Amino acid sequence: MARVVRIEFTGPARRQYCPAPGYVLRPREVVVVEADWGVGMGEVENVLEDFPPGLLKPPIRRILRRATSTDLARRPSLAQREREVHAFCLERIQTRNLPMKLTEVRIGLDSSKAMFYFTAEGRVDFRELVKDLTQHLRTRVELRQIGVRDEAKVLGSAGPCGRSICCQAFLHAFAPVSIRMAKDQNLALNPGKLSGMCGRLKCCLAFEHPLYAELRKHLPRVGSSVTTTRGSGQIRSQNILEQTILVSLETGGQVVLRPSEITLLPRVSPPSRRQRQARIPSEGPDAPVVPAGPRATGGRAGQGPAVPQSELSDGSDEEPEVPPDVAALEDP
Repeated sequence: MARVVRIEFTGPARRQYCPAPGYVLRPREVVVVEADWGVGMGEVENVLEDFPPGLLKPPIRRILRRATSTDLARRPSLAQREREVHAFCLERIQTRNLPMKLTEVRIGLDSSKAMFYFTAEGRVDFRELVKDLTQHLRTRVELRQIGVRDEAKVLGSAGPCGRSICCQAFLHAFAPVSIRMAKDQNLALNPGKLSGMCGRLKCCLAFEHPLYAELRKHLPRVGSSVTTTRGSGQIRSQNILEQTILVSLETGGQVVLRPSEITLLPRVSPPSRRQRQARIPSEGPDAPVVPAGPRATGGRAGQGPAVPQSELSDGSDEEPEVPPDVAALEDP
């Protein structure tokens, strides 16, 4: 374990983890640290005593020093300059008709570097824009394209739950989220309910998925044949949180039961192709007449009648078709 300091920068939500220095730092204390845009200034949000070293991903930034009175006096003017440069960059983007959206502007404390974060659907030729910004700032300029999730993390917003979105509040890295997680939780494949503020699948689907995956292990699969006190039937659906299943009875009607109230019937494996051919005598007066041609049999000519798909079913869970607009919510 290692001592790590969590630094929070002013302006749009952006946090950084740095190894703790040799001297003592307290929360809300202002420090000067290494950042993507050169030298930044932020506040100590928390000091983590037992931080797993493996979670610190390179490049690892260092805390340079405590902020001096001169550094603190430069904060208002530096923030004002970032706003002015942001407005200038927006004007040049519109003038050059570039297909990009400016998200954030950061200028180093020593004015040796300026970082511009933007989003775009594809590659953007911004070489002329860099020349405009370099001539205006007289410093090193770097443009970095970020994803829509990073944009939501920087800008921030309120989620459907009424609280700040998770990526802005506490997430340090994004975990992969797939439509399979929504299916395992029996959620309706509705883009309006599954998508977050960034337009991608909600991160909270990944938070709850391990619990659903564990609870689902104790339930029989949908489509399995079972016997109950009210007769035989087939499992139609599952209620994972309540640990119940819906059984459709052969005599008609449906009943909700728990796994302890049913008995699974062994699955009957379909006959192999060789076994099906052995049942049909090829010679003799009792040999059945097999129509020739694939249209009459549903199979290939001379191979006998086609086997219904219902006999080949393995009883696995039915996969609902994913609408194209829902499939577009996954990260490319």
